[in-house]
Amino acid sequence: MASHLTRAVRPAGALALAAALAACGESSSSLITGGAESDRTPPAVTVAAAAGAASDSAVAVQVSARDNLGLRRVRVVATQRLPIGRDTTIVGLDTAFSSAVTSFVQTISFKVPAGTPAGTQVTVSGEATDGAGNAAPDASVRVATGNLEPPRVRLTAPQPGSLFVIGKSGIISLAASARLKVRGVGYVATGPGFAAADSVFYREPLRDSVSVIDTVTVPGTAQTGVLTVTPFVIDSLGQRATGVPVQFAVQPITAVNSVPVVSSGVTRRVETQDTVRVAASDPTGIRVLGYEIVDTVQRRVIVADSTILSGQLTVAETTFTFRVPLANLPSPVYVRAFATNMAARRSYTKLPSGVDRVDSVLVVAGTTRALPSGGLLADGVYINRYDRLYLTNIDRNQVEVFSLARQAFERPVVVGSRPWGIVPWPRNRVGTPGDTLLVANSGGTNISYVQLGGDGLGLEVYRYPLPNIIAYSVTSELSATTGEIIQTRKVYDFSDRPQYLAATCEVGSTNGTTCGDVKLVYSTTPTPGQTFQFPNKGTVRWESLTSCTSHFFFEQAMGTAVRRADSLEVERYAAHPSYRLPVTCEQPADRVTLVPFMQTITAADGSTRTFSVEVDPDKLAFRDTTFVRNSGNFARAILGEGGTVKGSRAIGYEADPGIAQDVLIGGRSYRFAIPFIDLGVSGPRDVSDFIANTFATVKGVAINFDGALSAIRGDSTYIIDPNLRLQGLMQTTGGPNAGFDFHPQNSGSGSNQTDIGRRLAFSASMTPQIEVYDSYCYQKLGSIEVRDPIVGPIKASLRSNGQIVLVGASARGVVVIPLERQFTSGCTPR
Repeated sequence: MASHLTRAVRPAGALALAAALAACGESSSSLITGGAESDRTPPAVTVAAAAGAASDSAVAVQVSARDNLGLRRVRVVATQRLPIGRDTTIVGLDTAFSSAVTSFVQTISFKVPAGTPAGTQVTVSGEATDGAGNAAPDASVRVATGNLEPPRVRLTAPQPGSLFVIGKSGIISLAASARLKVRGVGYVATGPGFAAADSVFYREPLRDSVSVIDTVTVPGTAQTGVLTVTPFVIDSLGQRATGVPVQFAVQPITAVNSVPVVSSGVTRRVETQDTVRVAASDPTGIRVLGYEIVDTVQRRVIVADSTILSGQLTVAETTFTFRVPLANLPSPVYVRAFATNMAARRSYTKLPSGVDRVDSVLVVAGTTRALPSGGLLADGVYINRYDRLYLTNIDRNQVEVFSLARQAFERPVVVGSRPWGIVPWPRNRVGTPGDTLLVANSGGTNISYVQLGGDGLGLEVYRYPLPNIIAYSVTSELSATTGEIIQTRKVYDFSDRPQYLAATCEVGSTNGTTCGDVKLVYSTTPTPGQTFQFPNKGTVRWESLTSCTSHFFFEQAMGTAVRRADSLEVERYAAHPSYRLPVTCEQPADRVTLVPFMQTITAADGSTRTFSVEVDPDKLAFRDTTFVRNSGNFARAILGEGGTVKGSRAIGYEADPGIAQDVLIGGRSYRFAIPFIDLGVSGPRDVSDFIANTFATVKGVAINFDGALSAIRGDSTYIIDPNLRLQGLMQTTGGPNAGFDFHPQNSGSGSNQTDIGRRLAFSASMTPQIEVYDSYCYQKLGSIEVRDPIVGPIKASLRSNGQIVLVGASARGVVVIPLERQFTSGCTPR
């Protein structure tokens, strides 16, 4: 038995090799039989990664060799490519056989030197010769240190054998992956009379897989033949790996008799300024891409558009914007896409059967514009004199500014954390807004003031610090055993973070229309960290922005529970003195009692008595989310308690009645020492009456211009008056889409509503349409078809040119819908 192993001297930085080998044979005289001159068959050798043999400290391969008569020599060479680009090669195995060995199989482990980066590539090659000197074809395998897969890359399109045309550019697609992240990917192309290469490199952070679309240009000087494209990938260590070469045919344009393959993308519902995508491929090059819109009745082309290309690209794509001249919407039309190649052959989009494809679409009302930086819209307001819509973007901490004239978004206004509700500063009681927007920063405890300039763009100039308001109850319970009265004091600490807003004002003393004290009604964002009795429940309050005083809504909870009496106390803790307050405010005390637990009240004759207000504590808080809206003249507000539980409450508010100065007890009037009951808040009897008449969930609220009518959106839409008395209901579509609004000039109620054009109300639907109702007769008058369902609020606004515009939020962005259709009703007020 003879065995021979040679090792080359290891260069610095080379692999340390540990090879275990055993080879057996007979005498050298029996190595060759039949004579060397008669053997013309070369041996075969394979090298493969050894399954399960690799580890973090070694790589392993299995070498197999065979020959029909006998092997003479097997040699294994390992090559490691270093990051600096230099190859380090070492002979791992070199053995000669002295006996007739026709097959040889051996697993060889290579020890990885300490410090070698995981994923470093090692190429192991095997060589074999037989006794007649015949050499086996080269065989190799690429393995990676650290038991990692080496980088991989492949050409995913076009298919092998596809046609490339001389003088044209073809599109190729590459897919690459690397456990150590992809640094770069590219290709090398060789063809008849030309060569090409291209690559792209990435910056941090790198990805572990990428897809690339690139072009291969076949020059006009190329010859007919075969084009070979070899993809490659480079990982974060600088190691380069190649994929399987793919071959394509190269022919002159005169030898190609092709027609374009066309595809298009268009939705079933389109807006008059929507888009259609047209793509086509042809080996001779794409010269023209276009589309046609065809009338469904007369079958005539009413709109067509196209673009002329250079013809150098064999694959091309363009997105067109519709310009559909249709006045009566919705209107059905046909859409078809086409392309023309460099040989002037025209083709349309095809069905699988080969017949021209025609897409049936419905042209609907509205224009949708995506949010420039994404995000989520919560609320919005339209300011007539600037012809702009201002929308709060919760996710981006900014107010989006949308110009109706330009139908485009403009520079946003950065505000506080998680902006939610937005209202204008009330200037007067005829509905004129001021030049300041108030924004509820629900991620904090403040209100942003956004100053609007002459160009309609805004800038945050101030943040009003809201106070910390804490409620207490002193509970007097009758002992079931002794009959004695037991008193317990409890604290209710709620979140102070504002959510929805309603701007109201008292009438000023000058002319009866100018706003006096501005009261900002707001609901709060609840949190799980509130007092244990009220987790995830909010409150409603108002803040006077002109005097820096506060009110906590408790009037709806006045009364006693069974066998117990709870006296209320509410305290206001001002924001830190370092916070700047409006100039109209005096610096408030750090602690102010809003509702005293017990106070002395005095009659006109000087007699006194003690007084405290009793409440049902469970009715102080509101479920998340409580909706708030103000009337167009800033006189009233409506509040609706959110949540999924039926029996939700609605509460009305009116600014003018103000705080009660006196209370009537036993027929005598007593003056409060600390007035605290707001006469503008709905009392418990009215709230209870609303629940009895509706017993519904609340998903949204709306209020008309003068506050004479409010809408509570639930399973249906309930129309109520300022006393919460139910006037009627509209059979609006159920579901989560709860947007609702009145015509901006809708005012009064009952027989006061004589103008059908102003009696309109608009409701979102689960389907892509806006339902239109009569607010006096509660009938559905029709619907406005839109592209996507309205999932957010709806705002009806009156532009300076007299046009009514509906603005809503869909899953794709902001939808602006001019109200151009006239709605009629057979119902006339008497």
